[in-house]
Amino acid sequence: YNDHVAQHSSTTCRREVVHHQFKRYSSEKRKNKRMRSFLYFGEFDHLVGLDFETLKLLRVLDFGSLWLPFKINGDLIHLRYLGIDGNSINDFDIAAIISKLRFLQTLFVSDNYFIEETIDLRKLTSLRHVIGNFFGGLLIGDVANLQTLTSISFDSWNKLKPELLINLRDLGISEMSRSKERRVHVSWASLTKLESLRVLKLATPTEVHLSLESEEAVRSMDVISRSLESVTLVGITFEEDPMPFLQKMPRLEDLILLSCNYSGKMSVSEQGFGRLRKLDLE
Repeated sequence: YNDHVAQHSSTTCRREVVHHQFKRYSSEKRKNKRMRSFLYFGEFDHLVGLDFETLKLLRVLDFGSLWLPFKINGDLIHLRYLGIDGNSINDFDIAAIISKLRFLQTLFVSDNYFIEETIDLRKLTSLRHVIGNFFGGLLIGDVANLQTLTSISFDSWNKLKPELLINLRDLGISEMSRSKERRVHVSWASLTKLESLRVLKLATPTEVHLSLESEEAVRSMDVISRSLESVTLVGITFEEDPMPFLQKMPRLEDLILLSCNYSGKMSVSEQGFGRLRKLDLE
């Protein structure tokens, strides 16, 4: 990036990538209404003068660690990808911003930010990938196109209808509460309804007791979750042996149990885990 390029692209360049060490990002480029993509990467920085309300053709917007005094309205109808960092949104109503992006396909929130407020995605009918730490309420409308959902709270998951998630391939469910009195429940039956699921991760703090309930209908099935290839369970205290259910997954290749507890004895049949390549018990 140099001044010569800047002079000839200030108002015509459609894709902008700004590094935190580049301090001469011109004011003209901030008014480039033809811009389709804006990405910032590097360390935390403060940039003023970039008015996203005038950039109505934006399709990709990734703030990185950039702090911006901005607001987004419903005019960004072309926006398909939004990437945000905790540093860039701490002072803004993130729930109000997201709810206005009706045609958004990918929402990415960095791991360093926990969203505890309710996020309403019911008007975003084109969503395919929702990635972040959504520990508050997550309201989802049409979920038929959703392929990635990582990660949401157990409470939010239990309110969804898994049979409608027909294209979901990657699911993460996490618990943030460390209350020893809180008991979290998720049923195996709800997970077996995800016919396209390939990757599953359930994670809790070690203080939280998680019950993996199994209905009789699941117990009687010879095969469950035919598409599932990877299962990661973190910080879980089992009330029953999970192996009889896990070994019924015919395509399971990776099984990772981290900081999990079970007072009984786990057992695997001779025919169990026919395709398992990786077993990690820590």
